[in-house]
Amino acid sequence: MNPPNFDSPLENLLALTADLRSPEGCPWDKEQTHLSVIPHLLEETYEVVDTIERGDDNHLKEELGDLLFQITFHSQLAKERGAFEFQDVANDVFQKLVFRHPHVYGTKEGINSGEQVLTQWDQLKQKEKEKKGNTDSDKSILAGIPKALPAIQRSEKIQSKVTKQGFDWPTVSGVFEKFQEEIKELDTELQTKGSLSSKKLPYDERVEDELGDLFFLLVNLSRKLSIDPETCLRRANEKFETRFRIVESFVEETGKTLKDYSLAELDQFWDKAKLQLKEETKKESR
Repeated sequence: MNPPNFDSPLENLLALTADLRSPEGCPWDKEQTHLSVIPHLLEETYEVVDTIERGDDNHLKEELGDLLFQITFHSQLAKERGAFEFQDVANDVFQKLVFRHPHVYGTKEGINSGEQVLTQWDQLKQKEKEKKGNTDSDKSILAGIPKALPAIQRSEKIQSKVTKQGFDWPTVSGVFEKFQEEIKELDTELQTKGSLSSKKLPYDERVEDELGDLFFLLVNLSRKLSIDPETCLRRANEKFETRFRIVESFVEETGKTLKDYSLAELDQFWDKAKLQLKEETKKESR
């Protein structure tokens, strides 16, 4: 068959997606389901995030296209079973965004900050549920938070929800004090499990529970400090990787391997890498 050749790039993409799923289409694409392509949807999403953080516009355009194809593909799967199609997806989100922005497309006034917009957003979401006659038996304010969200993101959403109901420490210091308290509880639990001088301790459910409390509190502390915890951790990963790659280059220059050096010697390379990056940052800021 010939590739689609409409005037609209979006029409071409939708037609191509249908072609891939047609009897004469691609064997692999014809085998896929909503569930089977979830890994690809997640991968494309993270690749978009990666290019945004790198400030790489050329690849961002490419990755957004890959993500858009995931949307057209899921829409095509739904169309084939008579559920909905791409136009329905686009129209639904259009209508929803118009409804949730009355301060832009309506006469509502008094919305002058991002915080006010978010408060109004939640109120309008609730109105939408009531209008649709949502009879879900789960009336909790935590209902609707996807279970499939990454743990850090889901934790942040849970804590944001309860905070709006006044269930939160009133100050940053309260969270920090609780964090120090949880550190002591973890330490107490560890003292009963064996020597902390061991290279690694065996799994223990109570230790996992205490460590989970710490992770949960760290997310809350991040929110209190106006820092996105996911972004914060990604940047920490990136910082470590950058420094470690420099350490690897230092070791390679000696003709040896990482295992040929003691931890103390590798720490010296680490400090040297930190100093090198610090000097490079100074030069860039001039």
